[in-house]
Amino acid sequence: MSKLTAKDKKYFAKVTQLGCCICSQPPQIHHRTGAGMGLKSSNRDVMPLCHYHHVGAEGIHTIGVRTWEKKYGTQEYWINWTRNSV
Repeated sequence: MSKLTAKDKKYFAKVTQLGCCICSQPPQIHHRTGAGMGLKSSNRDVMPLCHYHHVGAEGIHTIGVRTWEKKYGTQEYWINWTRNSV
């Protein structure tokens, strides 16, 4: 993740108002994973995920990207959904 600008902070505020894209619970900001070693995702490549779907038992960082995407859809789909919803 690169340094947050005022524009990024406004965008993140709108993203968190959406609720988790899977279950609508209060979210955390998830940056796309898998950008490559040492590469940071853009602050626009984000989606809202609650604790459970972010780092909890069914979290993308817990069960792994491939398993998570098989269950819930691709990060690309949810990032586009987020961009279109704010």
